[in-house]
Amino acid sequence: MQESQQGKRVSILELKRNFLGKFPSHQLSKILSAEPDSLTGEELLAKAQTWLAFFKGDDGTE
Repeated sequence: MQESQQGKRVSILELKRNFLGKFPSHQLSKILSAEPDSLTGEELLAKAQTWLAFFKGDDGTE
């Protein structure tokens, strides 16, 4: 990977705001809140699979 691509960051701030607004009591809301507001593309891809597993596994009704 080129050096310029390694340092490029992706903002997840809008994702966090939207998810917390729609699913405030969902377990994933707590996880997303703890994440930084931007991630590298590599970090985002690595975390997205885990986030999806939490979203599918918890309906937020607890």
